Amino acid sequence: MKKLTAILVALVLTLSMAAALAAEYKPDEYPVAICMSNTNHPVHRIVQLGFLKAAESFGYERGKNVNVIGTEGGDNAEVYAAAEAFAAEGGKGILLWAGDSSAFETIASLGAQNVVVGVPHFKLLKDDGNPPEGLTFNMACDPVLYGKQVAELMAEKLNGKEGSVALTQNTKNVTENSASESFVATWNELAAAGTYDLSKIKVLPVELEGGFADQATAINLGIIQANPDLIGAFGTTGNSPITWADAATKAGKADGELVLVGMDATVGNLEYLKQGKVAAIVAQPLYQEAYKTMEYLNEIFKGNEVPFWTDLVAPIVTLDGTGESGVDFHQNIAAEVAEFFK
Repeated sequence: MKKLTAILVALVLTLSMAAALAAEYKPDEYPVAICMSNTNHPVHRIVQLGFLKAAESFGYERGKNVNVIGTEGGDNAEVYAAAEAFAAEGGKGILLWAGDSSAFETIASLGAQNVVVGVPHFKLLKDDGNPPEGLTFNMACDPVLYGKQVAELMAEKLNGKEGSVALTQNTKNVTENSASESFVATWNELAAAGTYDLSKIKVLPVELEGGFADQATAINLGIIQANPDLIGAFGTTGNSPITWADAATKAGKADGELVLVGMDATVGNLEYLKQGKVAAIVAQPLYQEAYKTMEYLNEIFKGNEVPFWTDLVAPIVTLDGTGESGVDFHQNIAAEVAEFFK
C-alpha cells in the first residue's frame, strides 16, 4: 500500500511539474527559426509555410519570435553561420534543413548551446550508424519506398519498349542518393523477375542537374541530345518535372512522349501534371514535415517527450489519384504558399 501511495504521489508531482512548465512556456522566451538555403525556392517555400503556420498556431509572431533565416543562395556555410548566429542571440529551437554530414559540426554546436535541433526531410546518420551529436529529433519520408514506387510506375508504362531512362539529382545527398539507388534496384528486380519486359531498356548513370531551373533544363536537354533513344526520366529535384518537361519540349518531343516523373507538388509542377507533360509527381510531405517539426518543438518546450525518429509518407500523385495522391489536395497547399509569400 505504501509503495502504491508513493507511486501515486510521484505521478501527481510529475504531472504538476509538467503542468507548471507548460504554464510558464511563453513563445517570446523560446524564439524559433527555420534555417535553410535557397529560401525563395518554391519547394522551400512550402516547407517554410508549414513551419510558420504551426508556430502561428502556438502563439508565435512572424518577424518577432519565429523567423526564416539562412540564405537566398546555395552556400551551406552561410546557412550554418546563420544558425550559429541564431543560437548566439538566444534562439531556443530550430528547424535545420541539412542534407549531409557537412552540418554535423553545426548541429553539435547548437546542441551544446541548448538549442533544440529538429531536422526533417533528411535522415542523418554518422558513418557508425548513429545520429550526429546535438540532434534532438529527425523525421523524413522513405526515399527507398518512393524510389521503388516510381520504378514500378515507369516500368509499367514502358513495358515492352526500347530505349534508355535517365536519372537526375540536385546534389549527392542521403535522400536523393537513396531514391535513385532504390529506383535502380527495383528496376533490376522487375526485369529479372520478368514482371515487365524491360529487356531493351537501359537505365543511365545518375547525372546532377542542380537546383536552378534554367541550368537544369539545359543539362537535361543535353542528356536527351546525347541519348536520342531516351524514353523516360526520373528526377529527384524539386524542379525536375518542369526542367525535364521543358527540356523535352526544346528537343522537339510532344507532351507525354517521354515518361517523366519528378519531385514535389509545387504550383508549376502540378500544372505540368495536369497538362500531361509529366506522368506523375512524388509529393514529399514538405508542409507536413515542417508543421510537425514545430509541433515537436512546442512539445519539448512544454516539457514533453517526442520520438527521436518519425516516418512520413510521400504519395505518388497522378491525374487519376484521389486524396493525398490527387492533384486537388496539393493545389490547395500550393495556392496557400503563393498567397502567403506574395
